[in-house]
Parts: sequence; structure tokens; C-alpha cells
Amino acid sequence: MKQISDVSKHDFHQFVSVTGTYETRRIGEAFNVMLEELHEYVEKLLDYQRQKQNAELAALQQQINPHFLYNTLTSIKFMVQHGSNKESEEIINAFISLLKNTVGNVNETITVKQEIDNLKDYVLIQQKRYGNRIKINYFIAPDCLEIQIPKLILQPFIENAFFHGFNYKQKGNINVLVQMEGKDLKCEVFDNGDGMELLDKFSLPDTKRKQDRFSGIGIRNVHERIQLIYGKRYGVEIVSQAGEGTKVQIIIPIIY
Repeated sequence: MKQISDVSKHDFHQFVSVTGTYETRRIGEAFNVMLEELHEYVEKLLDYQRQKQNAELAALQQQINPHFLYNTLTSIKFMVQHGSNKESEEIINAFISLLKNTVGNVNETITVKQEIDNLKDYVLIQQKRYGNRIKINYFIAPDCLEIQIPKLILQPFIENAFFHGFNYKQKGNINVLVQMEGKDLKCEVFDNGDGMELLDKFSLPDTKRKQDRFSGIGIRNVHERIQLIYGKRYGVEIVSQAGEGTKVQIIIPIIY
């Protein structure tokens, strides 16, 4: 009786001793068989959860690639229509570089350095369209460059700031900051653009307020991918104030 009660207090791998009279041996054997069946059930449940997670990640991947391509090609089309042949060639080369490094298996991780290099190609395309009225500043801690992060976790927020952050203000800055904070990696994208009303602070999955600025596929995709890969403790948080700008903070674990 003491061994059986101890199992629930400790762990389900603690089988009971099969000793004593015929009756107690039969009880011990039956209890151990029950524990073995429980282990098999838990393993099947974990396997199902892994398969479900992989399916969800695959579904998110199918979302982000077309979304990313569509918005980038739209900017290139705009530039080709309004720019010189030399400029068109420059942005097409930047786009080719982006395709080689970002499109594909979004489940894969890359280094912070690779993500920033890809981001600079994307920014080049957007600045050719919007001019130098929106400047990008990078503050990347050198000891973070080799940390592994999921692909395309910064680009959607840069895209969002370009498309929606400066509709009223004629110029401004978008800052990208990456640094360690304890055992976590903190990535921030913050701008001094228009900001948003009725939004003080929220974490993406919990908000019930409709914010058109953050309703795009890419924004929510980043948060969902991070939580699927690393767990509910990690993800995206957004703080904004009308007229002051918006700050996006991404927290993930440090993995080399």
C-alpha cells in the first residue's frame, strides 16, 4: 500500500515490488502492468503532440512564404515602374539574395548574423521605394551574432513599420536591437512613427482589440512559430502610443 501511494507522489516509473502472499503478488503484478500501459499511452500522446506541432509549423510555413514573396514583389514592381534600369537591377539582385537565404523551410534556424544580412537586403528594396525618409539603425551585440533564431522573425515587423508606421509623419527611424538578457535573446524593432491609439501594451495571442496594423499574416506567424518551437514562455509583445511610435519585443531562448 505504501509503494502504491508513493508512485503518485514521485513518478510513474517507480514500479512496485512483487513479493509476499499470492494476493499481494497479483496486486503488484497488475499494478505494474497498469504502469506499463500508462507509459505507452503517454509516449503515444507525446508522439501525437510532436506530429501536431510539425503539422502546425508546416501550415505556418505555407502562409509566410507566399505572404513574404507577394509583398516584396509588389515593392519591386513599384520600383521597376518608377526607377532606372540600374536601380531595378540592384533591387532584383537583392531579391535574388533574399530568395536564396529565406524562402524554403521556415522551420530551420539561422544565425543572428544571417538574419540581419537578409534584413538588410529587404530594407534596401523598401528604401528604394520609400527613399531615405525612413532610416534603419542596427544595434547588434557582437556576442549574439552566432545565436540561432528562426528565419524571418524580424522582417515582418520592419515591413509593418515601412507600410503602416509613417503614414502621417513624413520621416523617422526604425531601430533594430539584438542583445542577451539573462538566458534569453531579446530582439527589438522600435520606431518613432505614428504609433496607434487604444493600444497600451499587449501580447499577441491574448488581445481582443482589432488592430489593422498588426493583422497581417507575417506578424502573427512570428509569434505562433516561436511558441510552437520554444514554448508559451516565449513570443512577441507590442507596446505602442499614438504619435510616439511602436516597440516590438521578441524573446527566445539562447541556442548556439
